[in-house]
Amino acid sequence: MQSTVNLQNNTPGDLQMFNIPFIIVLVYVALLFALSIFMSVKARRDGENFLLYKGKNNMWLTAVTIAGLAIGGASTIGIAENAFTKGLSAGWYDLAWAIGAVVCSLVLVKKLRASGYTTISEMTRNMYGTAAEKIMIVSMIIIQCGIIALQYKAGGSILYSLLPGVFSDVKTATLFSFIIFMLIAFVGGMGSVSVSNIMNITLIYVGVIVATFVVLFNEGGWDAAVAMAAANPDVPYMSLWEGMGVSGILGWIVVMCGNTNSVQGAVQIALTSRSDKDAVRGFQIGALMMIPVGFLCALLGVASKALYPEGAASTALPVILMSLPAGIAGLTLAGLWAADMSTACSMLIGLSTTCSRDVFFKTKFGKRFEEKTFLVNKIIIAIVGTVTYIVSTQFTSILGAMQKALSLAIGTSFIVLGGLLFPKFAGKRAGFFTILASIACIITWSLFPAIGKVFFNQIGFYMLVVCGIVFIAVSLLDKEKVA
Repeated sequence: MQSTVNLQNNTPGDLQMFNIPFIIVLVYVALLFALSIFMSVKARRDGENFLLYKGKNNMWLTAVTIAGLAIGGASTIGIAENAFTKGLSAGWYDLAWAIGAVVCSLVLVKKLRASGYTTISEMTRNMYGTAAEKIMIVSMIIIQCGIIALQYKAGGSILYSLLPGVFSDVKTATLFSFIIFMLIAFVGGMGSVSVSNIMNITLIYVGVIVATFVVLFNEGGWDAAVAMAAANPDVPYMSLWEGMGVSGILGWIVVMCGNTNSVQGAVQIALTSRSDKDAVRGFQIGALMMIPVGFLCALLGVASKALYPEGAASTALPVILMSLPAGIAGLTLAGLWAADMSTACSMLIGLSTTCSRDVFFKTKFGKRFEEKTFLVNKIIIAIVGTVTYIVSTQFTSILGAMQKALSLAIGTSFIVLGGLLFPKFAGKRAGFFTILASIACIITWSLFPAIGKVFFNQIGFYMLVVCGIVFIAVSLLDKEKVA
């Protein structure tokens, strides 16, 4: 293989080859729309559950839904790019997600289902008061908005990198991703998102496994990776932990445990299960589904670096994939794009649930439409989808700030776990001040880079320490408890 392949200068024959992967993507989208329409017809009988889909999923549907949420752009393409400098240890990103899902299954799932709450903000209001609820709603919107925007951006980048003959630029590809992702959620709701993840997870696995096998053994990727690692002993390309280091891996685990235990889009999946047993086992099986994809993508990233040593991390993998036979390239493209779709759609439903139940229907104006929840929820999905798309088109620095905002979930997880597990200890005022502390952490982390050195450059550690101290201190001083 030669590193001189240029995807931006294709002959007409090359462009014809590019159409085959695009046709595969279009067939996949058509199947998803058919499924969404079917689920939409069913949802008409139960408008309230269009967003919640409460008590409908068995263990396996729960598993593919939580796995689909986890395996997004950062969990595939992001890992492959990170592997350029961190080696196989980049795969720990998905393993950290899996650990968070298992922790949630053991600690939170049954408690949350038994509590009767449908949103995190609703729980916060009843336990910590309206002030805490308002700041929790803001946190939930920021966290989920950031995740969704990043998925649009990642989906656009994947399509443009692998189909430059179809999409004129990244903006066009991002717009296409947004339209499809939003329409899947708009048409079928949470039921569509849950069931479509059967296809998404299957496609992700088929695409990634086939591409990994072909790149490693047919294209010489394995031999090239081993040789590169031997020639560069200072870079731990083939190590499962040295590249990220203990602090980096633990930092990921802390952030992911926060997300799985308090972000609406994640915990809402537990409510879709038919029983506690289906929810717990579904989360645990889903966690197992997450792990292989992360390390396979890391291996693809290392092989990309070895085969195209002069290429940039963001372009080498697409170059390799498009050098594969058109059918395999199409399956891989559809699988990587499906990863973005599964995360974006799940978070779209989670964010829409927050905006619908915790904001719109709490207003006097919204209460007039309580009998039209099905229509209103669809409109909210469209609005939320459009707003997050606008966010995704802004400068990279904004998206970088959004990534930092994901660590807000560490503060919110103290609120959720403290209120459900230790209601007699948790103080009423601890909710508001803990979330406020998490927001202060993001601001100070950005303004004072020296803080990073103290906490091993892991904002998760900083959040954990500050929010933990604030929650415990306020709870000790506050005589009014949650229960």
